[in-house]
Amino acid sequence: MIERRRAKRFQVDWQIRVEGNVDGGERFVETGVLRNISSTGALLSIPHAPAEGTALDVYIQLPLQGKRWMKYPAQVVRVEQGSSAITAVKFDTARPVFGSPSMAAS
Repeated sequence: MIERRRAKRFQVDWQIRVEGNVDGGERFVETGVLRNISSTGALLSIPHAPAEGTALDVYIQLPLQGKRWMKYPAQVVRVEQGSSAITAVKFDTARPVFGSPSMAAS
């Protein structure tokens, strides 16, 4: 198998929160675990994955003192269903915004 990734991936086990809209416009929120991350995308483990092409806000809780969050706008590029959906996302930008999710405690 040929490796097609351009950016180095880092294996992590960090908490995430994913927010977005389903096709009908209904808002959804999922919590889960960030499995790996690079400057261009990430692999998420969440209970119910949105469809490929769905735009998301991915909030990543950094393992720092206090609750620190990074937010990446992203798009779902691949979904593997199982007991917890494995969802691959591509970030819209390499630079995150720092701040808390809308409904998470700071």
